[in-house]
Amino acid sequence: MKIIVSPNSYKESLSSIDAANIIISVLKKNLNNSQFIDLPIADGGDGSFDVFSKYVNGITITKKTLSPTGEKINSKYLLFDNGKAAFIELSDSSGLKLVKKDFRNPLMYNSYSTGEIILSAIKKGVKKIILALGGSATVDGGIGILSALGVKFLNKDGNVLKRKNFINEISKIEYKKNLFSNIEFTLLTDVKNKLLGKNGASYVFSKQKGATKPQMDELENGLLNLSNITKQKTKLNPEMIVGGGSAGGIAAFLKVFLNAKIYSGTDFFFKIMNFEKHINNANILITGEGSLDFQTLQGKAPFEVAKKGKKKGLLTIALVASVDSNAYHELNKFFDIIIPFRKKSTKYSIQNAKKLIKEESKRLAEIIDLSEKII
Repeated sequence: MKIIVSPNSYKESLSSIDAANIIISVLKKNLNNSQFIDLPIADGGDGSFDVFSKYVNGITITKKTLSPTGEKINSKYLLFDNGKAAFIELSDSSGLKLVKKDFRNPLMYNSYSTGEIILSAIKKGVKKIILALGGSATVDGGIGILSALGVKFLNKDGNVLKRKNFINEISKIEYKKNLFSNIEFTLLTDVKNKLLGKNGASYVFSKQKGATKPQMDELENGLLNLSNITKQKTKLNPEMIVGGGSAGGIAAFLKVFLNAKIYSGTDFFFKIMNFEKHINNANILITGEGSLDFQTLQGKAPFEVAKKGKKKGLLTIALVASVDSNAYHELNKFFDIIIPFRKKSTKYSIQNAKKLIKEESKRLAEIIDLSEKII
């Protein structure tokens, strides 16, 4: 029996690589005569750097920068393709994981540090930058990144705006035309949401970054302000870009100002993993992440993995912390078995994720063993 193990990361607890190792280790002890294929996946969110580094050889570069809250940190990026390309994970420098829960407030932070990482890679001579956008702490439309790259955002008095999130104060934008036109930018997103509206960057994603309802309205107005000024300056419309709402609107404005290409993070990783080849002649496909809900159905890695498994006729299994009961009917169309391991509180599950996944993997082994005997 051929079993594919392809989980995404479990937010704030386990990387996809660690989760895959745990699941395979437990299944090996409890299932005889099975072949296991280790295929941890990412979708452009947290953990994308480590997954990319697993499949692509390169040199890790470390750079000192500041977290969203201003603490000194070491961020990293990967130089590959003989130094011609760089892979950068936004969450490593501007991520929600860097901000303690009591300090989460997207009105306070911007993505400037990620811009510094991008600039560092450009100074090393790269001609292609792949930026994984998931897991951001910001809803700034990329003004931080663009500021670091030389774009000037001015207020009504003509003063250059710096640091924090100043999207509501912008009155004018100045920049050199053909900004970094010699660099190919690829943005990996895990969502298809557009910039504005009830399904946009603020109203869908800012709550998880700490925003209250009034702050969501303020952020929405700020993104609208930035969009209007951008349209006047560039004659391009950030609001119409599919996936433009990713990372607090960063995707939309980097596409406009840097001519960046927006790409499905999961599809990108499927290609570098040679996923289609590996799942041929497989019997079971195991995936998972922290939670399965309606957002999962919008293109998150476990959903895309399950779709490919179902197309090939594999038994698809999701090992997750929790599942949204309201979304279960739709999820059940793609996942044959869903095993939630959340016990007690979310905090408990995060702190004990390794132990809980071990326990549920053992139970999963029993289910697989039993199904084999019945068949």
